[in-house]
Amino acid sequence: MTAYGSMLGIALGGFTWVVVAGNLIHKPVIGLGGAVAGAAVWWIGGRALLRYPARRATVMGIVILFVVLVDWAFLGAVLPRIPEGGSLYLGTSRSAYTMLQPILLVGGLVGTALVLWDLLGQRGRP
Repeated sequence: MTAYGSMLGIALGGFTWVVVAGNLIHKPVIGLGGAVAGAAVWWIGGRALLRYPARRATVMGIVILFVVLVDWAFLGAVLPRIPEGGSLYLGTSRSAYTMLQPILLVGGLVGTALVLWDLLGQRGRP
């Protein structure tokens, strides 16, 4: 059952900010979309890890890439609507959400590296 635990961590880490941002801009659809996306990652990612235990790194990489792409889409919808001001430390300012962009870039690189590492590392094995 560690498959579901690891996917829950990815889902919570990847979509908690979406729910907070949806509440901040008073758009419950965005907050609900983040919650649904997190639940989908948790359930589908966990099922994929149970089905393909030998391809753990590939599944994790694909899930990370999916989370990064969905987060970019949410960020594009949320960032222009965040009001000026707020607290950087509480995550209610525009600059707090702007800092997500480099994190998403690194996440995309990590997801790609995991997929390539697993797929290219399997070539020599029977």
